[in-house]
Amino acid sequence: MHEYTFLTGAPGSRWSGVGQIIAENFGYNTSDETDWRLYKHGEFSGHKGAYWGPGMELGHEFHRLESFYGNDIKSFREMCDRAFEERNSKTKMIKCHQFAYNLDWLHENIINSNILLVKRGNQECFDWWKQAGGWDISYPNYQWYVDDLHMQHYIEAENKLAEEFVNQATILPIEFYLWSDFTEEWLEQKFGPHNIKLDKEKYGDVKVCLVESKR
Repeated sequence: MHEYTFLTGAPGSRWSGVGQIIAENFGYNTSDETDWRLYKHGEFSGHKGAYWGPGMELGHEFHRLESFYGNDIKSFREMCDRAFEERNSKTKMIKCHQFAYNLDWLHENIINSNILLVKRGNQECFDWWKQAGGWDISYPNYQWYVDDLHMQHYIEAENKLAEEFVNQATILPIEFYLWSDFTEEWLEQKFGPHNIKLDKEKYGDVKVCLVESKR
């Protein structure tokens, strides 16, 4: 069992939904899910549990892991653990958009973990983020992204960085780590048997990739 799954995806990529499905069905530590760490969109819970990153509740330096933490892995792990009320052996899902800027550092330094990357088209991400509430989203905080123009730029950058990371054949065995559709079959292949029935219309354009830590 991994200690952490580092979840990343650009705003509007439906990364939160992907993360919730996995955390709630495959035995993750969900003790970070408090009544105030919640944002509802329509009938569904759009954001649930802790989020990390600049402007967020935790992990204010998670957009610059290499320069801020460097070799201080202990402090990084402590920041990841801070959101969880229960200390147990279950995997913790650490959600941060800005992991996209530090994927190599995570991959090389945090052993016994994996990285879950989620992506959609740039315009689809932006449109869904706006539809889900945009700047009125109450949790988490998106002020780091400044305004619509910057948000569109960051979405493009974060999707591109995720693609470049997955495609680095010098770091990853490319024949294994490929983008896949987010399907029930992919969930079974990566996480095990389940009874999940995905909304194929909702997740039909969502791509995912699960990458093991380097060591």
